[in-house]
Amino acid sequence: MCFRSFRNVTLVPIVVASLCTLAHAGTINNTSLAPPGFYNGSGNANSNFEVDTEGNLELGLSIIKRFVGPINPGNSNVYVVSTSAGPLATWNFEFSVNTQAGGGTNLLANFIYSMTVSDVTAGTTGPTFDPVRAIMDNSGFGPSGKTAGVNVNTEWGAQNSENPGFTGFLPGFNANNHDLYKIVLTASLQTGAPVGSVTVFADATGVPEPGSIGLVGLGVIGLGFVRRQKRRA
Repeated sequence: MCFRSFRNVTLVPIVVASLCTLAHAGTINNTSLAPPGFYNGSGNANSNFEVDTEGNLELGLSIIKRFVGPINPGNSNVYVVSTSAGPLATWNFEFSVNTQAGGGTNLLANFIYSMTVSDVTAGTTGPTFDPVRAIMDNSGFGPSGKTAGVNVNTEWGAQNSENPGFTGFLPGFNANNHDLYKIVLTASLQTGAPVGSVTVFADATGVPEPGSIGLVGLGVIGLGFVRRQKRRA
């Protein structure tokens, strides 16, 4: 089976035993990443990640406003986003893998990684792929610090920021749909035994932002005032 690629991304399906039914493991925190933090790109804040730490392995996921920055989901893993009339979403999902978050000597090659992007509302799911090995423009981290691209045999960190509108992640994606999206990142041993999993949701179902709610409220008040004036007239 072949999938189209975009931005040096080639999505290849992988089969990992037991990952489809794997629930959240360990502690899920809306927090920042362990050192070296988030190093993919410049000016990105190391905050508002959902994190699963299993021993020295840390998996992180976050949803951000594209070209703006982090979204604070509060005490949940649901990030409220807006729709877009263009082909790309107004939001990106960011992922991070650190196999030495608490020390140790594990490298990226010691694990198999799996990611899926789903449209919960439409009931569709994109191809399952290994984001560490399949995405060519990831940022890596190892003995030489941050690198362009990832060497799984020498490095212990891999990160990237991707848009669901990029070809291949979720076929049929429409950035203007008021849908709920789910991104899942998992890790397993080379034997297929599951190790950890982290999940985030991007909620574009149309819940207005606080500022919008205020404007709507003012509009309703103004409409009521006009109606009262008409009755008096």
